[in-house]
Amino acid sequence: MSQDSIWFATLDDTERAELRAFAGREVLTTPDVLIVGGGIVGAATAYSLSQQGVQVQVVEAGTLGGLASGANAGGIWPDQQGIEYPEAFRNLARRSRDLWGKLPARDGFDFDWRVNGFVTVDPMHWETSPEDLAMHLLSEGLSAHAIDGEQVKLLEPHLRSDITGGVHYPSEAHVHPVKAVLSFARASTAQFSTETRALSMDVNNGRVQSVQTTAGTIQPGHVIAATGWMADWFAAQTPTPPPLTPISGQMIATAPQPPLLKNTVLGKAIVFQLLTGEVVTGGSMVEGDVTTPDAQVTADFAKMAGDLLPALKDVPFPHAWTGARPTTPDRLPILDRLPGVDNFLVAAGHFKNGLLLAPITGELMTEWIVAGKPSLDLTSFRWDRF
Repeated sequence: MSQDSIWFATLDDTERAELRAFAGREVLTTPDVLIVGGGIVGAATAYSLSQQGVQVQVVEAGTLGGLASGANAGGIWPDQQGIEYPEAFRNLARRSRDLWGKLPARDGFDFDWRVNGFVTVDPMHWETSPEDLAMHLLSEGLSAHAIDGEQVKLLEPHLRSDITGGVHYPSEAHVHPVKAVLSFARASTAQFSTETRALSMDVNNGRVQSVQTTAGTIQPGHVIAATGWMADWFAAQTPTPPPLTPISGQMIATAPQPPLLKNTVLGKAIVFQLLTGEVVTGGSMVEGDVTTPDAQVTADFAKMAGDLLPALKDVPFPHAWTGARPTTPDRLPILDRLPGVDNFLVAAGHFKNGLLLAPITGELMTEWIVAGKPSLDLTSFRWDRF
């Protein structure tokens, strides 16, 4: 079984060569902004800054998109996810979804964007009925409507026949997350250097003076930490350890199959089909940074997928992978200055929503650096809320 995610397995040779080309690149020693972290948040922020003429250096310890960004489900699901979070999150999510929708028309962006919808069909996801859930979602400003069994069959005819209803989120979208990271890097003027780790930093008079990396010392005008849950390289400069922890998840995928699904479908687990034909399912939640897929979890998810989609019964799932979601105690990201350090911003801890929130996070970090403050109230995402 492969422990590499389906996202890397479905890159073409040109895209793989692009990723390899970032390895070991010489770093800029005095950039306007140093971004530590080459996942989707770091890459989107680099692109946004470069659009404003800012000179940016990105350093990534591994491969671009190689951690959480390359292990997630690829969902842009502001309506389906939004009900779990406060209004402040929903405001960011809506704006970020709109930004995602504009990117495919720009030069350099090719990440399998599609507005394919999302359907929830398992009763465990609503308290009384699909109608009540849909009404609640609408009352919160989210886009969704209840559907009956016949409508489920029209939307997804290959699902098992006894489904009596569900909730349809028609505006939800999907991307290939590794292609998205690569697109941001490709369309940016930033310098990306992978296999380059940030080690520590020197702070004097409330400002970062330098950052030590495995490629040498960098003296940036500003620093942005986009390293998910990993903060060891800057934690010594904080009054208390940052409340960032990993929660791991496992996903599995088939080889290419005939067309079976259009929407993302949520039964007992999420199931969706890629443009290249692979069917993907999973999404477990385990405390800690789990690096190896569990065979029993793979078997459980495969059974759930087969129960929901009879055509998948006895179909093998040769791809299995894990990824660690960067998490805070309230499941909301930290978007703030590092306490006591004027030129250090933190954009981390996005939990399941790093992909969804990446464009708006990049835009807000850019506003903070270029204009001196972000255009949105980020009180709910401050460091000191914990």
